[in-house]
Amino acid sequence: MQASVEIRKKLALLVGNLLSRCIREARFIPHVLTREEVISILLKNPALYEKLVSDEHAESSQTSKDDLTIKIDVAKELEKLDSLDALEASFWDGPEVDLSPILDSTNQLTRTFAVYLGNAATLFDRAFENFMNRFRQSVQRAGMTLKTVDFASDDVAVLEANAVSHLCSGEFLQAFTFDRLLSSQVMMKQVINLPVEKYSMRENLIQHALHDPNLEPALIKFVLRISYVSQGAWDDLVSILARQIHEQPGFCSPSRLLDLIEQDVVFSCNLLCRSYGEIREWSANQRREAIASSLRNYQDRLSIKAASQGP
Repeated sequence: MQASVEIRKKLALLVGNLLSRCIREARFIPHVLTREEVISILLKNPALYEKLVSDEHAESSQTSKDDLTIKIDVAKELEKLDSLDALEASFWDGPEVDLSPILDSTNQLTRTFAVYLGNAATLFDRAFENFMNRFRQSVQRAGMTLKTVDFASDDVAVLEANAVSHLCSGEFLQAFTFDRLLSSQVMMKQVINLPVEKYSMRENLIQHALHDPNLEPALIKFVLRISYVSQGAWDDLVSILARQIHEQPGFCSPSRLLDLIEQDVVFSCNLLCRSYGEIREWSANQRREAIASSLRNYQDRLSIKAASQGP
């Protein structure tokens, strides 16, 4: 039989809680310290070294005695990109800025992000498969057969509430990870079908943040930076952001968006496909016009790509 409204609502609530739990667990990823890092900790922070050794023994780790394992908080690591002093510099006027600290941090965060996203997907796929097996069994005990669950817009709104909760707490990484995990192949194989009629959680999340003065500045910065930290995997967020700002400006105008893009030297260079040194040779007007033009082309390319991939 087709799932009733009550079953769909309960399932949506349970899946939302499961997603949030997996995202919380995935943010802490293991990192093996090298011998040099271990020695450095031993000399600079003996108490931390003692704790790491204790943790290693308590978990019966197979790591060699020369190395130690720590858990990195991915969310806090990604926040480092916002706190780099170099990002507050004037990149285009005055003396040339050394980009090494920014590029080193970006490369490290790119690796961290990839591990985090893989970790979140693996955790959710396993947890969801076990959950669905138990859910089907409970439905069968009630004398029903559950073959497919087609979520309606109201059911997805229950799920979206979890993502919005992360968003309102400034947890942008977790909010958009929630959206990505909804397209899990394991979830699709378990025949939970999301509505296809003009629904996009990421569109709704960005719109929500753009109309909240407390979220809008940080959301824009996050979207620009995650586009290159994710190595393009999340670059569709930029297209959605730019389109919404142009079609229905909230607290951010198209002109303000160009200002914020200019302040992000990595995104600017990637968008313009030019080196930092080349762009510095342009006048302010040339740079501004080039960014505006490239942003439009960027949106067009992503729109064509999305259309070719289908819903």
